[in-house]
Amino acid sequence: MPGPPRGWLPSALATPAPYMGGGGGRTGTSKPMPALQPVDTHAAEAHAAPATVCDVLLDAAMTADADTIWFEPRLPAEDTYDVSIERIGRTVAAVSLPGAIGAAVVARLAMLAELDLVARRARTGSCIVRSPAMTAEIVVTTRPGRTLRAEVAVRRQRPRVVAEASVEPLGPGTVIGQYRLCERLGSGGMGEVFRVSHTVLGRSYALKVLRRDIGNQDAEAAGRFLREARAAARIKHRHIVDVFDFGYLDDGRPYLVMEMLEGESLSARLADGPIEPRVALAMARQLASALAAAHEVGVVHADVSPSNVLLVGDDVKLVDFGLAQLRNDPTRAASEQPAEYVFGTPSYIAPEMIRGLPAEERSDQYSLGAVMFEMLTGRTPYRASNLRELCVMHLRAPIPSLDGDWTPPAEVDRLIARCLAKQAKDRFPSMRALEAALVDAEQALFVHGGWRKWLSP
Repeated sequence: MPGPPRGWLPSALATPAPYMGGGGGRTGTSKPMPALQPVDTHAAEAHAAPATVCDVLLDAAMTADADTIWFEPRLPAEDTYDVSIERIGRTVAAVSLPGAIGAAVVARLAMLAELDLVARRARTGSCIVRSPAMTAEIVVTTRPGRTLRAEVAVRRQRPRVVAEASVEPLGPGTVIGQYRLCERLGSGGMGEVFRVSHTVLGRSYALKVLRRDIGNQDAEAAGRFLREARAAARIKHRHIVDVFDFGYLDDGRPYLVMEMLEGESLSARLADGPIEPRVALAMARQLASALAAAHEVGVVHADVSPSNVLLVGDDVKLVDFGLAQLRNDPTRAASEQPAEYVFGTPSYIAPEMIRGLPAEERSDQYSLGAVMFEMLTGRTPYRASNLRELCVMHLRAPIPSLDGDWTPPAEVDRLIARCLAKQAKDRFPSMRALEAALVDAEQALFVHGGWRKWLSP
C-alpha cells in the first residue's frame, strides 16, 4: 500500500464535510480532514483513482490510531458518501466522496477482504494491509441495500509484549502519555488499575492497563480491551463508568483512562449478607436504567455480576465492558454459529450464552435477575460443586423462589422469575420494560406489611 506523507490527502478528498451522525452508535464532534486546495467534486471524480483513495483513507486511520472507518451514503439522494474515521467511538476526521468514488472504494475493500458484494446479507472478512511505517489487520463488513454501506475495523499490529525482565515495572512517578501514576489500586482478571494524575490539569483518574502475563498468553486480550473502551465510550449515563482516553504503552499493552470512583464493589458488600429489599430494588432499578441506555446505543454488557458493580454513595456504577457485544460491530462476524468458548461469570451467565450463542439484550436481564436474587437472599440462584453442574442448572433446573424468613410481594417474586426464564423470549421485551417493572415492585414493597421491618430506620 503506498505511503503518502502524513496529514496529506489527495485532491479528490479535498472537500471536507461535517460529520452527519446516525448509525452504528457513533458519537462525538467531527473534525474535518485538512484540504490542500478546494476542488470541484465532479472534476475530482473524473481523475481520482479509487485504489489511491482507499489507501489514503486506510493510511489516515492508521496514522490517527483510529479503530473504525464508516462509509455511509448521504440520504436521500445517496449520490455522495460520508466517510468518518473514529477512535473509541469519537469522530477524529470526516470527509465526503462523490458517489461513484465511494462505491468504488467500498468495492475495493470488499475485494481485499474477499467478500461477495451481491450477497443479500451482511458479510464480514479481513486482510492485512501495510504501509512503510506500520501494519494493520482490517475487518471489513459490507451491508446490502440500494447503495453499498461498509464498516472497517482497523487493528494496528503492535509489537509483541517484550519479556518482563526488560520492561521497567509500572509504579508511582511513571508517566504514561498525559498521566502520571500515583498508586496501584488493584488487579483483576485482565488488567491492573492505577490512580493517575493528569500532568497538566492535575485531575485524578483511574488508568487500567492490560496485565503483562495476559498480553503474552492471550492473543485476543488486547481486542477485548479495545472493545471495553469502545463500548463504554458509546454510553453517557450516570450509572456507567465514563471512559475518557485510550492508548498503548511502549511495550504494546493497551490502556484506558476512566473516571476515578471511590467506593466498594457489590460483591464486597454481599459478603456481609443480603441487602435490605428497598435498597436492593433501588440498586437494581439503577442498573436496569444503565443497561437500557447501553442497549439503546447497541451495547450488550454480557457480564453483569456483583464484581462489576461499584457502590458509590447512594449510586451504583456499572463497570468492565470487556466482554461487551457491540451491535453492528465490524469486528464481530455476521454468523449465528455457536462459539467454541464461552466467556462470562458462571453464577450469573444466561443459558443462551452457555450454549455458545452471542449475548443479546435479554441476556443482561438474566444476569441482572441473578444479581437481584443474590442481593435479596444472600445467595446465588444456583449453587453446585463444579462448573459443569452449575451450567446444567442454568439450562435445566427449576427457577428458584425468594424463600426465607419473610415473604416478598408477589410482584418481586414474579419479576425475578421472569428475568431468570430459561428462554430469552420469555423475559421482559426490553430492559426499559424491566426498569418499569422495578418501579412497580418498589411501590408494592412499601405497601406490603410483611416487609415493614426493613423500612424502619
